[in-house]
Amino acid sequence: MSELIQLNIAGPCQHRPIKQRCAECILDASDYFSGLSIASKRALQPSLHFRQYARRTSLYRADTPAEQLFVLISGEVKLYKSLPNGRHQIHKLAQIPGDLIACEDLYLEHYTSTAESITPIEVCVLHKKNLLGLMEHHREISNTLIHSMARNLNAYINHIASLGQKSALERIASYIVFLHETHRERNLHSDVLVESLTRSELADMIGVTQRTLIRSLKELEMRNIISLDKAGFIILDFSALEDLSAGQ
Repeated sequence: MSELIQLNIAGPCQHRPIKQRCAECILDASDYFSGLSIASKRALQPSLHFRQYARRTSLYRADTPAEQLFVLISGEVKLYKSLPNGRHQIHKLAQIPGDLIACEDLYLEHYTSTAESITPIEVCVLHKKNLLGLMEHHREISNTLIHSMARNLNAYINHIASLGQKSALERIASYIVFLHETHRERNLHSDVLVESLTRSELADMIGVTQRTLIRSLKELEMRNIISLDKAGFIILDFSALEDLSAGQ
């Protein structure tokens, strides 16, 4: 136990068996919380509750009371809005350990989107009521979250603006570059970029038809920029992929 405490500056998670505890608290790895003082992390940690979800399970649904936030430990989560035609518009993927899910609904009464696990996931659940109470007594937590959310909002706005100006092929190239970057951030070193989204989900997310998606992927393969694998994609020419994603 003492060894775990030394490795983990925020203290071991009290809600998991000793054998399952992380050597490093997820707060230390999260862009949202890593910059906090030890005192603030220790104040937050008793409010974290470890939870596992099976593949294709809803964490929450749009228009239900927004009572919890989720700090991703492992796995992948998609956030989407349901459209009148029955399709889903995926507007965010949470894949990086430490991602804070539902942060955009922190000050709202109801969730504005639905969150669903794409793979089996592990999260720390943070009750919004507890977090808001802590934010009143620890201004550092409030400032850090607001700055992080503003930074992510700006990145999202830039992404949407850029996406609207790109062709289908450029959008797909941009997504594969994004997938490469997230794999690197997750310390995944396989030659294959594992793709957890279905072709239908990927088409919805980048705003093209499934037929256009498949045709564009085949074109990238014919140009020896990528190779298609049953698990995902293999990048053959990263420079060409980057140039294409940048519209060059």
